[in-house]
Amino acid sequence: KYTLVDVLAVIGVIVGVQLQLNLGGLEVITRAEPRFGIIAFFLATLWEFIQIELIKVMHERKVFGGEVANSQIGGERLFFARLWIPVLMLLATIVLYIVGAMSEFIYIESSNGSGGMCLKSYNLVSIGNALVNELSLTGNISPGQTWFLYLVYVLLILAFPVLTHTMQIVFIIARSQSKTLKKLIKWASAISCFASVEVLLIGTFAVESKFEEFIKSIAGDENADLVDIKSGLGSGFYI
Repeated sequence: KYTLVDVLAVIGVIVGVQLQLNLGGLEVITRAEPRFGIIAFFLATLWEFIQIELIKVMHERKVFGGEVANSQIGGERLFFARLWIPVLMLLATIVLYIVGAMSEFIYIESSNGSGGMCLKSYNLVSIGNALVNELSLTGNISPGQTWFLYLVYVLLILAFPVLTHTMQIVFIIARSQSKTLKKLIKWASAISCFASVEVLLIGTFAVESKFEEFIKSIAGDENADLVDIKSGLGSGFYI
């Protein structure tokens, strides 16, 4: 899933360049729009994931002889020697995710031309919302692709982690063996492969570390010295 770092980095760039800059007294608004290339890259990565899962299932059925052998390997019971250990680990994971998602993830500070600074602060939720805000969609010649990236972001960063944690709660509560529960565990394992918060961290770090240089390159060599912009990672990134 780390191949998706390029997709999430592009999302970070689209959100990050929504800026109001002052270049020598001239007010400039910048923004970016996605093109089909990044959509095609995501679809290719998704198809690769599907192939991997299919090959894994076919291999298990061929080697272990199907569901019966798999159930024997899995044992007669979903057993935890000390139940409080997985419970505490799950609670800690959920709390860290919620706190991290609601805390400041990244901030961008730019000059507003009147001696002050314009501060834009994003958390995990507001990053997704910024993809489809008024500035992003007004005059956008590819709104469908922008909404597609928004859907990808919501699924990978918000929906799949929440769904994975919900399934983990079910596993702990329903400790006795059942075929349905074992199928849920397989689905949860597959879904957790798509939960990409850590991939977003890598992409965000890569974009933020070169963000000032990137914006100055957009302004051009003649205007680079006029660009006053700063960026940084918030507490939510580290949480």
